[in-house]
Amino acid sequence: MKTESEKDTMRTLVGERVSPGLAQGKAFVYRDVLQRDSELSEIDSTQVDEEKTRIEEAIDDVRQSLIIDAKRIEGRLGKKSADIFRAQEAILLDAAVVEELKQTVAAESINAEHVIRTVFRRLARRFRDMSDEMFRARGDDIDDLSRRLLLSLAGIQAHSLENLPANTVLVARRLLPSDTVFLSRLSTVAVLAEFAGPAAHAALLARELGIPCVGGIPELLETVHMGDVVLVNGNEGTAVLNPDSGARQKFARDLDEERKRQETMAQVSRLEPTVTVDGVEVAVMANVRSREDVELAMNCGADGIGLFRTEPFFLSTKHFPSDREFAEFLLDSLHPAQGRQVDVRLLDIGADKNPLYLHLPPEPDPFLGRRGVRVLLEYPDLLEAQLRALLEVSQHFHIGVLIPMVTTESDVVQVVERFQHLADDMGIRKLPRIGAMIETPAAALSVPSLKKHVDFFSIGSNDLTQYTMAAGRENPLVAAYFIDDHPTILRLIELVIREAGDTPVSLCGELAGRIEVIPRLLRTGLRSLSVPAVLVPDVKQAIRHSRS
Repeated sequence: MKTESEKDTMRTLVGERVSPGLAQGKAFVYRDVLQRDSELSEIDSTQVDEEKTRIEEAIDDVRQSLIIDAKRIEGRLGKKSADIFRAQEAILLDAAVVEELKQTVAAESINAEHVIRTVFRRLARRFRDMSDEMFRARGDDIDDLSRRLLLSLAGIQAHSLENLPANTVLVARRLLPSDTVFLSRLSTVAVLAEFAGPAAHAALLARELGIPCVGGIPELLETVHMGDVVLVNGNEGTAVLNPDSGARQKFARDLDEERKRQETMAQVSRLEPTVTVDGVEVAVMANVRSREDVELAMNCGADGIGLFRTEPFFLSTKHFPSDREFAEFLLDSLHPAQGRQVDVRLLDIGADKNPLYLHLPPEPDPFLGRRGVRVLLEYPDLLEAQLRALLEVSQHFHIGVLIPMVTTESDVVQVVERFQHLADDMGIRKLPRIGAMIETPAAALSVPSLKKHVDFFSIGSNDLTQYTMAAGRENPLVAAYFIDDHPTILRLIELVIREAGDTPVSLCGELAGRIEVIPRLLRTGLRSLSVPAVLVPDVKQAIRHSRS
């Protein structure tokens, strides 16, 4: 709750420019259910049995969902993957755990929510203090169970970001990919984040949605309150809380001018060719993740879709989707781009992108562990379901299929072989174009061997920078080392293009949308860029004023 002194007091917050643009709306302050301050309610002796019953009902509810998840996963990925959910069920039903929950209710006379937080935090700590790595990893399972139980107690069946009201300014400490999949430009007009540098997933999403984002605002959740009116300036990296009438009127004029500028630029983008000053044509494609994005890309004058991200579809579903469901999603999403080139990336999960229903085992160093193609090869049913769907979609669209997180020639060969085998089974003579993502130095240095098996390359500069500069894109402590236009990165891009020869190369990372870097990118030999849809007009205009 706000204090009297905090109500409707105009205040300017200064952060870091993450995604450009202007927007105004009302604040929605988001906290993960495990990080929220639970309301500690003391109960009397007559309420103890009632709270025990609530805990029992939540345990039964979560147990049923774990059984369903285990059955679904076993049918798709086998017993090994399903056993993860069964292990969680065993922890949940452990007599000692259940007894500790009930005893805590009676001994401390507190409500079920606080009991679950207390007992499961204690249990997670016990596991994490063990010497055996396998047991330490169980701490994540405990947190997951605690989250499920708290949501069950609250009667929440959906993610709290799934149905945001219109004109929402989302305010968060940080946003994970599993959070951002529910965001839509139809509801979220801007994002403020305490931890979100230009390369963070929250930043990437904001740019692709075309919504302003300001990051690096200290003590954000202690400053902004639910329902505060916020004016966000992503161009300057500022936000005004509870503006007075003068500030609102000026911002309204700025918004109107920005809207007119964007409409003019989009019209030019659709009608004029994208040719450099010295006569070199450059393709400007769009990065998308939904039909809404594809429609925007076409309206902004994109030449095609250079990167269709499939992760949001898989992260937002509550169960393991079938190849039929995936195919239907793609057929609907790609419809506005009929007749254009569309490159779809295979599911790129691992590290901080893990669908709940897969529940990939925790790893000591996930960003250097099983990511992208490594996960797909570990779970062949997951790979083949996507390939079957893409073969069907290829009968209706000019698609390319991108293999994510390639490091070795074997990664590509195994996927291509499975693709060919499935095509033979389905009676499809010709495979769609196959491409490899260049996101690691190993892949960049392996282009001569990789190009024997693929039709094109797509350079993902975000991960290429992360792995080349040894700087995690989500880690604010090393943000100064995440330099995606560092000479080393540009040399790797130039090397890839030179050694690719006649094999087409595109750049789809955030670097591709950096207007000030475009002249240098063109000098490396790049002739295809893929950027967030809203940036297409500005990128095309920058190319028209550059030399190759």
